[in-house]
Amino acid sequence: MENYFYEDAKKEIVREALLTGKAKDWAKKFINPEQQRESGQRNPKLTSAQLRRFHIEAKALEERTKNVDDFSKIRPLIKMLKSKVAYACPTTGSERKVPIEFRRYIEEMVDNIADERDFKAFALCFEAVVGFFYGEGGR
Repeated sequence: MENYFYEDAKKEIVREALLTGKAKDWAKKFINPEQQRESGQRNPKLTSAQLRRFHIEAKALEERTKNVDDFSKIRPLIKMLKSKVAYACPTTGSERKVPIEFRRYIEEMVDNIADERDFKAFALCFEAVVGFFYGEGGR
């Protein structure tokens, strides 16, 4: 299986594109999401408050990994990020609080986390996205 976050099988070299071009592209999509979807639901811009909320949660989980001897104890909490973003961005019914693009980003990232190294790479990628979000005018 190809590793999503790393260039090498030993998981020592993070894919540079995830920290540069892709991170910038994601940030731009969060700032300027497609406004209408097939469901007709409003697709809001990602606010800095929503971005901070998820980023703080990811950083708190990263901190928790330092205090456990077995990553499998934290992994389910990381996977729960998907349910939290689903709540903030329902596909039908309720009003979306975050754009569908942000939901897809979190789902893609979390789906590719298999171990602690993957999670650390995700946290680094998320940090790059946050930087580009503000750098590209996100508010």
